[in-house]
Amino acid sequence: MKAVLGKLFRYLWPVLFCVLLTAADDADDLDLGNLSLEELLDIEVVSATRSSSKLSESPIPISVITAKDIAASGADSIPAVLARLAEIDVLPVGASQTEVSIRGKNINFNRRLLVLIDGRTEYNDLFGVTLWHAFPIGLEDIERIEVVRGPASALFGANAFSGVINIITKAVDGEQPSVLHVAAGSQGRQDGRFFYRRHKDRFGFKLSANQHKVESHETDVTFPGFNRFPTTYNFNPDDDSLEMTRATLSLSWQPNDKLDLKLSGGFSDGEMELFPQPGLPREDWDVNGENIHLTVNYQVGETGALQFNAYINSFDYETPLLPLTEDVLAAPDGQAFYPSFNEARLFAGTTETTNISLQYVGSAVEERVNYVLGVESREIENEGGLVADSDKDINSVFANFTYRLSGDKFMIGMGVRLDDDSITDQDSGYTASLMYFPNDTTTLRLSARRAFRAPSLFELFSQVEFNVPNQNNRVRFRGNSGLAVETIDTVDLTVTTQIGETIQFTGELFFEEYADLIGNPDSGLLSEIEFDPETNVFTTTTSFQNLSDADNVGVQLGLVWVPNERVSVYGNAMWLDPKDLNDLSGETFFSPETKLNLGLTWNLPSGFSTHLSAHHVGETSEDEFKVGDLSPDGPNFARDNQEAYTLVNVKLGYRFKKQEGLELFVASRNLLDDDFVAYYEFDTVLNATGERMGREVEGGLSWRF
Repeated sequence: MKAVLGKLFRYLWPVLFCVLLTAADDADDLDLGNLSLEELLDIEVVSATRSSSKLSESPIPISVITAKDIAASGADSIPAVLARLAEIDVLPVGASQTEVSIRGKNINFNRRLLVLIDGRTEYNDLFGVTLWHAFPIGLEDIERIEVVRGPASALFGANAFSGVINIITKAVDGEQPSVLHVAAGSQGRQDGRFFYRRHKDRFGFKLSANQHKVESHETDVTFPGFNRFPTTYNFNPDDDSLEMTRATLSLSWQPNDKLDLKLSGGFSDGEMELFPQPGLPREDWDVNGENIHLTVNYQVGETGALQFNAYINSFDYETPLLPLTEDVLAAPDGQAFYPSFNEARLFAGTTETTNISLQYVGSAVEERVNYVLGVESREIENEGGLVADSDKDINSVFANFTYRLSGDKFMIGMGVRLDDDSITDQDSGYTASLMYFPNDTTTLRLSARRAFRAPSLFELFSQVEFNVPNQNNRVRFRGNSGLAVETIDTVDLTVTTQIGETIQFTGELFFEEYADLIGNPDSGLLSEIEFDPETNVFTTTTSFQNLSDADNVGVQLGLVWVPNERVSVYGNAMWLDPKDLNDLSGETFFSPETKLNLGLTWNLPSGFSTHLSAHHVGETSEDEFKVGDLSPDGPNFARDNQEAYTLVNVKLGYRFKKQEGLELFVASRNLLDDDFVAYYEFDTVLNATGERMGREVEGGLSWRF
């Protein structure tokens, strides 16, 4: 750790020295000026109680990334923005798939995180994953990102397992300008984003549209043994780029002072590598997502509001999924151990989710008591594709309240939710918290929570069969409709305090306990192995199973320094110690033992701006991959060769004074070009590692008008 700190300091100290020299400059009114500590604590959040409350009074741990943080960062995607938080693990798998988790537990095709956009879920009900690169909004449309650190089923039900990332978009009647963003860079990267809004009297609309393109076949792969194909190799390579077009149109109407209505519709359409995995080629997927979303807010008296939220998500996909056996056998260098199909087949399917909720938000006892009461209904329908035709319904009731005791020193919070799932029957989650405010700038919070994750349709009903050439093996991949929900119980203690006028410190200690984690056994169900003596082919059936219990303990520290409106510095770190998490056959959880982030934003009076950040990601503890006497070649894939890595990112910008709102910028992620492998798996047959990531450079202009 000392070597890491020394390395980071060596790159950051010249910039920090310049900051100290200019800290006394008079601050002009900056469009991208930094928020003060008081403004940060007073930010209104909705993810703590499903109603508006101050961040400083949140009964559960929440982190917030503001629009100004996003604009200053130079990031080109939401996962890249989230990487600044210690509790967030970002796992780049390929050019169009990134996995995100909270407090470790990250895997390829992560199914344990709930992501919302204005209360509408982006959690894919077919696979249980989040398709980050298919979100229908651009970065310029984001007002803030609220991250619930840890489980939140009491608020948001099934799938709020590891935590919740709630993306709040900008209000239609906001005062911030419209934006045009155009950029290009390495790996054939092209990025165009447009955000426009207008509001007059009681009507308004906004449009967020963007197109992103990147080449997927330009990164290298290093293998210690047999396999030398890149993640994106599909035996039939072409020159096509991975391209995604996305847009959302929102309309608002306020017929009177008590009633607000908002209707939005969005879509995403393009190509993705949905199942990239080192050494196992996959065909690209054509995906299309559409949604329509209605929210109604009606003010009832002075202290209450009735809120209605309804949306429909539709997800369509087409993919050959795997190459043909004849292509595999004809591959160079005798590479012949890949899953494949005998005959060409196109998997095409549609999943539609309809969700309706109604809640009442009120207060009592001179507004010392704030509460939310609500009901929710969710219907999931699937046709064709990788999953047999199937439906699933969930009906829920929930309640949440906070009570600030007289004297204003203590606040208690309680929340509970009951789900009636047509597959897994009744499930429940709860939250209990106690907060203590010794003074105006210090908060101590103790909370206990229980959450659950319901199996996805893919885990319940999948039906795929494929070959393993030259091994006389055929595999049936089947869902398991008898799966139970996964559960997590968490206790965390958090302290937030302000040091002087410019420094804020946060410390957090947490313990998580998991039960009935679902995994996919590599070895199949031995009782269902069949042998055909005429063809000498073994047929193995493999299925998802509830296999493992585990726990996790961690410490998180954070520091924010805002000396003036022009300068902001942050640092955060996390240490994790999971136990038995990787006993789960068929899964490899990536939980870095240590993480460290440092960042600096500096806006100069001349119009120049700098954002510099450094991220150190440690290895998963070696003990997590040693299972009894089978180590290191136990039932898991193992990461014997995976190393810790450090990334340095920078964005340089210049705002023209004569052309207000126009900024030229250049950004480099992984500035030092230290090649790293974030996603790594090891197999005794293929000896495969992951896709190597190098420097990414992007430049362009942003015009706020």
